[in-house]
Amino acid sequence: MAALIDTSQAEVVDLAVQEYAARHADLIEKGIDRARSVLAAGDAAVAAHLLNVALDAVQRVSGGADRVSADRA
Repeated sequence: MAALIDTSQAEVVDLAVQEYAARHADLIEKGIDRARSVLAAGDAAVAAHLLNVALDAVQRVSGGADRVSADRA
């Protein structure tokens, strides 16, 4: 396709990504908001999200409520 429109393959991919981002901006924004919310909830919430398990299950195994590490505080 790149040869047909006299451009590089990287430019074609870049244009495709830009078009996708423009058409799906609301979905991307929701995903970013969800990620921020999970990150703000602490380490146990991040682990629960990544493992696709309930937060209380992670807290039970990790020894209780989430604690913010000293280097993040």
